[in-house]
Amino acid sequence: MRSRHILIPFVVSLVLAPLASALAWTTGGASSGNSVLKWLFAATVLIEILALIEATAARKLFSPTDPGYLTWTLIVSFLVVRLIAELRLITLTFDFVQVPPDINTASTGLFFYVVWLRYLYTLSDVLFVGALAAAIRSYKMTGLKFGLMRRDAFYILLVLAVPSITYLYRSNLGSAGLINLDNYIATYRLVAVLVGGAIAALCLVVRRYASQMGGGAIARVWNAVVIAGIARDASFLTLAMISRPWRGVAEFGEQYLLWVFAGCWLLAARYQQEVVPTARKSSVLAQTQTTVPG
Repeated sequence: MRSRHILIPFVVSLVLAPLASALAWTTGGASSGNSVLKWLFAATVLIEILALIEATAARKLFSPTDPGYLTWTLIVSFLVVRLIAELRLITLTFDFVQVPPDINTASTGLFFYVVWLRYLYTLSDVLFVGALAAAIRSYKMTGLKFGLMRRDAFYILLVLAVPSITYLYRSNLGSAGLINLDNYIATYRLVAVLVGGAIAALCLVVRRYASQMGGGAIARVWNAVVIAGIARDASFLTLAMISRPWRGVAEFGEQYLLWVFAGCWLLAARYQQEVVPTARKSSVLAQTQTTVPG
């Protein structure tokens, strides 16, 4: 499966998803709108499963001694832990696990499952930070001189503005969501958006280094990762800024941005698989040209 076979349907889905949501709200009201939202979430998890499969395949293209092997091992770990967190959320969203209106009245086990296990997302983010650090280290190991440009600093300031603005509107972070809300979710969302801002900034650094390594297909991988990181962080900003006046719009906006996140990760993993064989062919061709008498 080539990346274009993913990209075209993904772009089409970005148009169809809001149209389907608007149609559901217009014809069936909030109930129909929420149903579309829940199934968009389920589809997002399916895309994340495909992204994990493709990322695992990308990891296998590297030898254990290759710096890229560690980076993609950590990316796979990030996606695995995130998927576990998503499967937990599915059980809550589709009422496989019954949660009382007041989570403080739940049993210790259920409280842990609902409140504390949402920080699996934070654990996955930490693994991704490790992947970014490994990627930066591998680029620096080449001995080439890397540096950020002025526009990179501007982009980093923009992505760091997302958690800053979200913090200003933090009182709204607990007022929207697919499942019953509790008094603890706002804290988690604030932690997530702060970590997400740092991740988006690091993604921009790696993207610049990849561009300086020759750009092209390598930069395309990290362009997709940058968009994924920004989309996820912006999902919390959407909840914070418009959940009170337009809760339905905020909930759809959050899930729509998470759909972008998942689709971009699927593309990034596929792009990476297309990069490595091309690089190997170029290396073999260069070796052949130097060994054959002229």
